[in-house]
This record gives sequence, structure tokens and C-alpha cells, in this order.
Amino acid sequence: MNPQTAKSPSTYQDRPTQFVKGMLLSYDKEEHVVRTVEPDYMVLENTLTHEPKMLKTDVWSLAYHEGFLKVTERENTVAIHPITDAEKLAEAERWLAYLNELDISGSPGSMETRLKVIDSVSKRVSDPNPPHQMKLYRMHKKWGRKGRNIYALLNTKLTRTKPVTEAQYDFAMAVIDEHYLVPHGGNRSALYRTYKEAFYLDINQEKYELCGKPMSKTSLDNLLDELDPFQVSVAQKGLKAARALFRDSNEKIITKHPGQRVEIDAVHLNLGVLCDETGEYLGRIILFLAIDVHTRYILGYSIVYGTKPAESAEAAMNLLRHVLSPKLKNGNFQHDWHTIGTPEAFHSDNGAGFISETVTHFYALLHSSIHRAESGKSQRRPFVERFNRTIREQLMTKIPGYLGKRVDAKDFNKTVEAAAVITLSEFIRYLEEYIVDYYHQNAHKGLDGLSPAQKLAQCVGDFYPRPAADLAMLDTLVGATYTRTIQETQGVQIENLYYNSTELKHLRFKLMQKRNSTNSKSKDTKSRSDKVKVEVIFNKKDISSVTVIVPGEMEMMIVPLRDKTVAPGTSLEAYRAQNQAAKKGAQNAETKTYPSKHGEHGKPKKRKPSSSAPKSKALESGSYCPQTTLEEGVNRFARDNSKLTYVQPSTSVLEPPIPDYSRELSGGR
Repeated sequence: MNPQTAKSPSTYQDRPTQFVKGMLLSYDKEEHVVRTVEPDYMVLENTLTHEPKMLKTDVWSLAYHEGFLKVTERENTVAIHPITDAEKLAEAERWLAYLNELDISGSPGSMETRLKVIDSVSKRVSDPNPPHQMKLYRMHKKWGRKGRNIYALLNTKLTRTKPVTEAQYDFAMAVIDEHYLVPHGGNRSALYRTYKEAFYLDINQEKYELCGKPMSKTSLDNLLDELDPFQVSVAQKGLKAARALFRDSNEKIITKHPGQRVEIDAVHLNLGVLCDETGEYLGRIILFLAIDVHTRYILGYSIVYGTKPAESAEAAMNLLRHVLSPKLKNGNFQHDWHTIGTPEAFHSDNGAGFISETVTHFYALLHSSIHRAESGKSQRRPFVERFNRTIREQLMTKIPGYLGKRVDAKDFNKTVEAAAVITLSEFIRYLEEYIVDYYHQNAHKGLDGLSPAQKLAQCVGDFYPRPAADLAMLDTLVGATYTRTIQETQGVQIENLYYNSTELKHLRFKLMQKRNSTNSKSKDTKSRSDKVKVEVIFNKKDISSVTVIVPGEMEMMIVPLRDKTVAPGTSLEAYRAQNQAAKKGAQNAETKTYPSKHGEHGKPKKRKPSSSAPKSKALESGSYCPQTTLEEGVNRFARDNSKLTYVQPSTSVLEPPIPDYSRELSGGR
């Protein structure tokens, strides 16, 4: 048999390629193995379907020069040999048991799944030396690349500049799995020292059938270089860090007009603020921002502050309301701050402030869609993430008291509270001035040199904004969300204030009926109670009413305050101040106790027992006379005595008085 030799252009190889039996080729985008080579033809076998294909010399020669026939591995590092001995067949069946079980699990990339597969299969096939979970992962990846051909997988032989035995290779990979692919295991020098020490241990010499000298550090580094960088990062730093390190965005976000895509996010700022009136420390800042992708225009913001601030639903709704509200000039900025109407879609993360049911109701009122990116996928909202970095670099570094990002581990020998020097109103002034007078007016690379304000002005002629929703209706959803019980007579209670209405009573009765009917079907008598809990939105800036969210329905109910003296728009702070002022002028009355009378009377004396018959004391009264009573009644009620009917006194008590019908009846009664 004469092997075939072909000259290839420089785009593929620099020297002639010799086709020999067992060579792995790619023909017509499918993997094949050379089975026979003759002067006039060559027989290929598909590694996946095992179907033979015969190619004449002129056919495969043309295919090779055109690039349709390629050598899969240039240096001939892979050679396929049929498995003939019983030992290798048993090894193939062993690996197939693990690989097939892992394949049908549905999540081969999960370490927990791989450990379960190894535990299950090793018991089923009685495997005394089950593979490491990372080796199983690598074998599964190679198995897929080999077209799920176990023979092609197990017959792969690795050749290097300095030969490494199969036993040394397996032992080295075991050491890598145990000491390198672990959290904080990225030190290669320490890994090689561990490998050399473990190589000479008797237990490893016997288990892996090791002989000779351990491989060099260069050979071990070559093995490490062949590992999947993403999996190495997952093992050493975690999935979130690996996604951030290897994140990519294969799609370009394209918008046609303003408001089509608005990205919102919350950025934690390591800045403390003080109270404007008292100068007391208020806490750190969380800044909520909204940016229009088409124009890079900042549409609104909201602020949360406190010693332990959190991303609340109230702050998210305040942000959305500020996006829709007109921005009047308040002295903090000089240029106009425009509003673009109601955005079509909002893009956020899965933060606690953006996934609440209250915020979802808010989006429903706006008729806007919401898209939430999964955790650790900040590249899904690249524009607001980039602005977060911009505002840190261009604004926050210019504000005194800012200590940088906490993850930067900068040491200023101060706490946030100790470094705080600006008030809350000063921070708001700096923020609005930067957004409107600087960021909106500066050229933006993503807008081809235009500023966000210029880009928005350019879109005015062709852009028709969606009308803004009724802000009064939206205000009913602005506030903190509480879970409260509907009391039978008082309604719901928040901050020692009671809210009730007829509709709320009907809702309580309806929810009780629904719950009791469900429990009766399930025969659950313990769950029956009179307590009905609902979500209540309480706005501290207007305590005259609260909003009750009807459970299971996209409906809301406005419930007024029982105290009707509180005017609409009264804040909780103003209400408390009024109560305090009213109490200052009045002094509390002293509480008097009725004195005891026991000392004024002696002890009771022994007396003779009286009759058991009940007795009563007769009250003094005058004798009853009908004529006198009648005359007194006439004097009290009659106005015209001429029209009265006089009654003659009767001589007998038993005879009723006889009226006089001789005179004409008057027109009265």
C-alpha cells in the first residue's frame, strides 16, 4: 500500500501532507477516519454514523486544495486505533456508563450533578476507582467533540516534546483537580511542589502505577494551559466572578426613537450626608438612575439614605415618577431638563426594589413593559452601568467626603460618618447641576460626537412621545409597602393611624369567604381565622389615605383616614408636629380618686331576722283627679279655648264622661 501525498497551498500547510490509515480528517464539515489509502482512491469512515465513503484521487485532491478536506489535528497528535483487547473494551463500557448518565442529567456543567452521577454509577458498576468530577467534565466535553464516539475518545494519544506516560498524565490531572481547581488555588509553583511531593508517595505509586521521574514544571504548565479558562475561573473564583471576567455581548442594542428602551439601576455611593437643619449624620447614599438608551439622556433619579440603606420599592417608584414628572428650574441647574413622556420599556436587574408587586402594578398603570436581567449579567444593561462608572469618576471624586468604591479597598483612615461634610440638599444640588449642565451638554462618543441634549433635540421633529399617565393616580402607588391585617371595626392600622371604608369591609368579608371555602374543601379547620392580611401602600408625604392592593387581582383600593380632620396632602411629619403643638398649650388634668366611706359608719349590729316577704317603700304623691288633669292639659297645649270640647264631670267613677255634641264641629281636628 502506497500512502497518498498531496501538495497543499500555503494557506493550509507549508509542506506535503501524507494520508495514512487511522488519520482523523474533516470532510464536508463532518469528522472522518482514514480506513484505506490506495493510489486510485481513499476510503473514509464517518466517526458518528460509521458509514464508509470512497473518494477517488482527483476528488479528494480537489477537495483538499479547496479546503473541504482538512486534517483535524495538524501535528498528527491524534491517532485512531480500533479497540481489540478486552481490557480496553471494559474501560470503554465503564466510561460510557458515566458519560451517558451525565448526558441525560440535563446539566453536565453542574458540579453537584456530576457528584451525584459519579456516586450513582460507581455503585451500579462497582467501580473501585471512580473518576474525579472535573475529569468527568473534561471527558464529557471531549466526548461531544468526538461525535460521542467512545472509541475515538479513548484511542486519543497525546505526544509532546518530552514524553509523558498515561499514568503520569492521569495522576497530574488528579492533583490539578484536588489542589488547583479549588477556591484560591491559582498558584502554579505551589501546585508543582505539591505534585512532586505526592508523586513519590507509596499510595499514589501503587494506585496510579507511577514509575520514573515526575514531569517537569513546563509539562505541568502545558496541562494547565489546556484547561478551559472559564471552568478554571468558576472553580477558583465562583460563577459570578467568572461571568464577569468572561462576559461577552454578541448583540448590538439598536433603538429607533427616545423612550423605546430605558435602563434603570441603583448605585451604592460611599458618601455620607448630613441633615440640613441639625447637621446630624443621616447615613450613606443609594442613587437610583434612569437613562434613555437612544439619546443617553438622564430621565430621572431618586435617593435613599440611611445608616443601613436598602433598595426599596418606594425608591424605585419615586424614580419612575420623577421620570414622568416635569423638571422645573429650582436654581440647581441652568439648562432645561426635558421629559420624553412615558417610556415603552424599562430594563432593570432583579434587585429587591424592582421586583416587588407594587412596582409591577406601577408598570401596569404606565402600560410599559419590564425586562429584568439575571444576576451577574450587567452587560445586559450596559448604558446605565457605564453611566454609574462615569458619575463615580466625574462627579463623586469632586465631592468632599466621598471614599470611593468599597471593593477598591481604599484606606482613608476615616469612616463614612467621620468623613461626611455635605448636607443632603447640597448633594442634590451637585447631582442635578452635573447631570443637566455638564453630562447632558458634553459630547458623547456613542452619539457620534453629539451631546445627549443635541441628540434629543434632533429627534424632536420625528418623535411623538407617549402621553404621560395621570400623576395623581400614580401617587396612590408611591410609598412604602406594608403587610397589614384588616380589623373588623378599625380597618387597617399604620403609624397609629386607622384607615377604613365600606369597600374595605366588603373586601375583608370576600377574602374570608374565599379562604374558608378553600379550607373547607381541603378539610383544614385549623387554618380558619378572622385575620385577613393585605398589602398596603403608605405614603408618609400624604397620610390622608392609603392604597390597598387587592390580592390576586390587578386592582387597587383607596381607603381614607378615619380622622376626617386631616387634610389631603398632610405629611406624617406635619401631622405629628401639629399633635405636639396642641399638647404643649394644655396641661394634663389631675386624676382624682373617690374617697372611701367605710370610716364614717360603724360595724353592722346583729338584728332579728325579718320576714322573707319582699317589701317596698311607698312614695308620697297627691290624689288623682281627672277633671284637674284635663284642665291642666288644656292650659298647656290648647291655643284656642273656644274650640275645645268640654267634658261634664261624672258622678260615678265607672261611667265614662259624655261629650257635648250640641255645638257645631269646627274645621279643626
